[in-house]
Amino acid sequence: MPTSDSSETRFSPYVLKQLFILSLCRFAEPIALTSIFPYLYYMVKSFGVPPEDISYYAGITAASFSLSQFFTGVAWGRLSDQIGRKPVIIIGLLGTLTSLIIFGFSTSLYMAIFARAFSGLVNGNVGILRTMVAEMVPQRKLQPRAFSIMPLVVSSRSSIMGPMIGGFLADPLKNHPEWFHGSRPAFFVKFPFALPNLVCASFFLVGVPIGILFLDETMADLKDRKDPGRELGKKMVACISSRDADKDSDENTSLLPQSATDEEATANVQKKEAPPLRDAFTFQSTMNVIYYAFLALHSITFDQLLPVLLSYPPQDHSEWRLPFKFAGGFGLPSSKVGQIFSVYGICGMILQFFVFPPLTAWLGSRICLRIVAFALPVIYGILPLILLLPSNIQMPAMYILMFFKSLSVTFAFPCSTILLTNSSPSLRVLGTLNGVAVAVAALGRALGPAIGGLLFSQGQKSGYLLFPWLILSAVGFVSAFQMLTITDKGGMGDHGESIKPTEEDMLVEDNNVPATEYGTASAVAGPARK
Repeated sequence: MPTSDSSETRFSPYVLKQLFILSLCRFAEPIALTSIFPYLYYMVKSFGVPPEDISYYAGITAASFSLSQFFTGVAWGRLSDQIGRKPVIIIGLLGTLTSLIIFGFSTSLYMAIFARAFSGLVNGNVGILRTMVAEMVPQRKLQPRAFSIMPLVVSSRSSIMGPMIGGFLADPLKNHPEWFHGSRPAFFVKFPFALPNLVCASFFLVGVPIGILFLDETMADLKDRKDPGRELGKKMVACISSRDADKDSDENTSLLPQSATDEEATANVQKKEAPPLRDAFTFQSTMNVIYYAFLALHSITFDQLLPVLLSYPPQDHSEWRLPFKFAGGFGLPSSKVGQIFSVYGICGMILQFFVFPPLTAWLGSRICLRIVAFALPVIYGILPLILLLPSNIQMPAMYILMFFKSLSVTFAFPCSTILLTNSSPSLRVLGTLNGVAVAVAALGRALGPAIGGLLFSQGQKSGYLLFPWLILSAVGFVSAFQMLTITDKGGMGDHGESIKPTEEDMLVEDNNVPATEYGTASAVAGPARK
């Protein structure tokens, strides 16, 4: 096993720059995703949906994104294994930009559902993003920090800025009449929810150009392919910098070790074919995909039902029959709902940066994931009970519970991603594996809010609000026990067992390229063909 050095304990300047650029590329996506939560209830209501059915159709609208993503997630992952990660990222960003405009100008429930569905069809960036991070940082010691950077972007921007933009800017005629001095502009009368979507869309005008100009391809076989956008970006840097724009590339010509010459790389591009789908699956990778799907299902269902519960009108307490029969909600305006989600996001950002990396390095990803896997269903079961507390302590209790939810998901998703990445047989199939994970998780994200919204509506109609939350808690416990089958061995991240050599690995050995402690050199760098 190689001895530790500084390269194994810290990122190179080049990798840091590329991680930063990747985070800027995805700056707008999580904001667009979470900005709808504070006002979705009111948007569905504006379409003339009966009050008792609003939560159900709000769930359908939210779920349409993930259901569409389920059908295309594998295809985007497979495509990224063929044409590279960068083109797929750019396509996804442009698709999300288009869907935002359609959603903001929706005048009917069907138009809003179509916009969300279209966004899911054209975007597989979650899995591609994870694949790019894994290709940038194959070192296991650096993975907790590397995989915390992207969730940090999501927490700091989506959980804070998204709900803040959505809650503050939605329906400005109603929420901010002082802006218009008594007038009622026809634009905001017809499109009351266009403003937050236009603001979110403007962020893509930053992310897309940055991706085209400054993001490097991370796929080893295609990284030397001619990239006109990247070449233009280098020329732009050269115009405003006194040093050679290619200096960083000369110092770090690739994100990963490379054994092929330029001629070989060109041949690889021409011969490039994605490995068979079955090559991505072992017992451990399959178990990781299943848990990730469960986690996505119950976590997004909670995030979708929470703003509905916060917005739902309170019920007369005389109709309650404690301890089980009670219903209603908190009756909060969209601005207050956005504030709660923003505080939730701030907690996640702080925890992600200061708590997650050292604690994960100490306990390990598997142990951390086991702890939070059992904590989440407890949180789900406690949430509706806050309604039974005196009104003056309901909000403090809500903030405390949201802190523990933020703490749990801060560890759950990055740890699950690390274990999933390390369970992959090699980086050659990681794009496909992540595509499958995104697709299966998208199915969970689609079924969860849709079924959860239906159960929430039935719970309100019957007077038993506790019912849907207990179901959600039960699903969380099932996933937690399934997670116990997951280990940190059995893939390219396994230090204790060697990966079965493939024909490509033998080619690498023939070329005298040493194996690394994170798998064979071909698993990290791609095959070197003669």
